[in-house]
Amino acid sequence: MAIVLLFCLSLLPNPVAATTVQRFALSDLAINAKQIVVGFCTEATPQLLDGQIYTRYLFDLDESIKGPRGSQLELHLPGGHFQGVFNRLAGMPIFRPGEEAVLFLTAGNEFGHAWPVGLAQGHFAIVRSDSSSARVFQALDGLSLYDRPGAAKKINSIDPVQGMPLDSFLSQIRTLAQPEPGTESQDAH
Repeated sequence: MAIVLLFCLSLLPNPVAATTVQRFALSDLAINAKQIVVGFCTEATPQLLDGQIYTRYLFDLDESIKGPRGSQLELHLPGGHFQGVFNRLAGMPIFRPGEEAVLFLTAGNEFGHAWPVGLAQGHFAIVRSDSSSARVFQALDGLSLYDRPGAAKKINSIDPVQGMPLDSFLSQIRTLAQPEPGTESQDAH
């Protein structure tokens, strides 16, 4: 009995493993994202780069709400299963082929690879069911959120988007992602 209990406990996520990041409201995600897309994960390929496990994700895009337009998106994120070893950065989303999502992405890093803004905060899974329209859900497992840099009080709540219909969510994102009047011409100079 004790062995079964220990085995079951070993399957639970490690409550100590967390990444602390600034909490982003939905408006902050939309403003800070360099790219916002809707798409399907078609491929998740783990690889070893400079001794670290990364997973290369390929997405077929249905829509580009903000940033560069394209039919595909490639992400290289830390973590994954590689040759029997599992490594995960707490709070970094993991995608599976066939998963549909709305992604809020940073600009490319020094290798040209974007990440979700605020780690898992920049990933909204799209869940479709026969009985209702598509809805969005955000999983923040592995994240400890704080209100602003230097704030001592941790925030656990998220914007009331859990289970929001996809159409309403995307409409809200399109509005939030619009540049403020006069900012586009300033960026061009």
